[in-house]
Amino acid sequence: MDIKKEWIEFIENSTEQEQKAMKLFLNSLQVKREKTSLTHIASLLQLKTKRINEHILEMEMPNSPLLDNSIGIVHGGLTATLLDTAMGTMASLVPGNKRGAVTVELKVDFLTPGVGETFICRAEVVHNGRQLVRMDGKVRNEKDVLIASATGTFFKLSE
Repeated sequence: MDIKKEWIEFIENSTEQEQKAMKLFLNSLQVKREKTSLTHIASLLQLKTKRINEHILEMEMPNSPLLDNSIGIVHGGLTATLLDTAMGTMASLVPGNKRGAVTVELKVDFLTPGVGETFICRAEVVHNGRQLVRMDGKVRNEKDVLIASATGTFFKLSE
């Protein structure tokens, strides 16, 4: 069976929740097509980035049915993905970094259940060394409830 037939059959038998998820997937593919520099995961999670200053960045992730775990709160792995993406993005933008950065170490503390409409990660540079960037990150919901905090070390890629 080709993919078009599979989709049509799936859509015809889908639940309302499955239709919402399919709409999110379709929207993320359309956004990725328009913004080719965006990653598929950033597009799917609907991440929005705002640079605060030379050392601080905020990244926002709206809640959606795709984020839930089996008990109805945001899956911890997706919270960790938000932290890693925000801190890695900021590490890639530090002065003197020309190519980007990759995660060397990530430690996440989950503090309260991931409940809310929007999750905002604030990523801050702690130390910008010759090869490594040390970062702190905190995820809060729209009511300023602290959901998780993290520290991360990122390696600057050479030119």
